[in-house]
Amino acid sequence: MNNIMEARKRVEEMEKIFNRQLELNQSLSDSLSQLSQEQSTYLQLLDYYQSQTYMEDLDLSNKGYFNGIPCGVLSEDGVYNLLFDRTNLASQLRELADMLDQ
Repeated sequence: MNNIMEARKRVEEMEKIFNRQLELNQSLSDSLSQLSQEQSTYLQLLDYYQSQTYMEDLDLSNKGYFNGIPCGVLSEDGVYNLLFDRTNLASQLRELADMLDQ
């Protein structure tokens, strides 16, 4: 009877792990799909960040013309930090890909 109880507990535990892994796989798949679909808008942001238009908008912001609207894109480090985060994310994804192949 004790062996059956242990087996039942083990199967319940493995079922939880199994279901959690299914959820994580789906979540990661959804996130990767979203990133892929938004890559063109990300590149649009990079083009803007490296453009003269960005510098002109930053100057207008510094003069107060954009008061009352969100301007995180014009913050000193906002887009730069996003670039850095994406580079780190790419590295993590490469490491994760190697782990997932095991």
